[in-house]
Amino acid sequence: MARARRVRVRPTRDGMWFLALLLGVLAAAVNTGNNLLYMVLACLLALLIVANVLAEINLRGIEVRRELPPEAFAGGPSSGWIVLRNTRPRGRAWTVHVQDLDTQLPEAQDEAPVLAEGVGLVVPAGSELRVPVRWRFPHRGPTALGVVRLTSGFPFGVLRRSRVVVRRESIVVYPRPADGGEVDRGAGRGSRLDSPRRKGRQGDLTGFREYVPGDSLRDIHWPTSARTGKPMLQLRSGQVSREVVIRVASARGEHLERAIQRATGAVLRHLSHGHAVGLELGGDLLTPRAGPGWRRMLLGRLATFGLEQGP
Repeated sequence: MARARRVRVRPTRDGMWFLALLLGVLAAAVNTGNNLLYMVLACLLALLIVANVLAEINLRGIEVRRELPPEAFAGGPSSGWIVLRNTRPRGRAWTVHVQDLDTQLPEAQDEAPVLAEGVGLVVPAGSELRVPVRWRFPHRGPTALGVVRLTSGFPFGVLRRSRVVVRRESIVVYPRPADGGEVDRGAGRGSRLDSPRRKGRQGDLTGFREYVPGDSLRDIHWPTSARTGKPMLQLRSGQVSREVVIRVASARGEHLERAIQRATGAVLRHLSHGHAVGLELGGDLLTPRAGPGWRRMLLGRLATFGLEQGP
């Protein structure tokens, strides 16, 4: 469940000029006793009060939830959504700036890095708005998400009000893929094991992929190739042209991270080519397999490998 925290109020840059003008009019009215200046001062104060009230109403009743990306890689953008729901029966919410912060403590929001941010222009009453955002996670492994900050300068842009919502979730961030992982490389190299018994055209059609040099021309699906404008191969159940085992050598610190990044790149590359991929991590061996579920399994194992050992 999301929990809302107390609203903060801060002047914007334009608001600082507005306050300076207000103080100048106040000083002039006191020194001169001019009734017209007192009227101008009253109008400025009334404008400030109205802006404060409308800004409070604008953020009231806004609920937040995340739609996290199905896959997130460290160091790169991961697209998803932050959903703003306006629970008020009437009255829209305007120009709500949303930030997902890298902290579990609402009190530490000022120093917390921003993982994702976006802007919802109009959130209708009793409805919701999906704000597209891109998360950037600095490190691999299980990552806890906690604090979302809602900010708005509505209606006049002189005051910026922010409300912190605590919504605790978690996501497994996969390692950043890097080049490497070939037979003649160091840690994170791949051993290729041809399996002639699994070659052929048997099995049901499961999908298509783009042709890469070395593939058999007889597996090209010409109608799909003509439609897409590039050679496409047909994939059938039980048909895997190559089995690959990606090995990650035992290491620590930066050497381990580089090995895991190269292994991640090799796993993604071989799976995209339709190969069956296995993984050897320390003393554990995962025999080569294929499929989207197996892809998530391999990336998840790489994401958490070595974290329990510490740096």
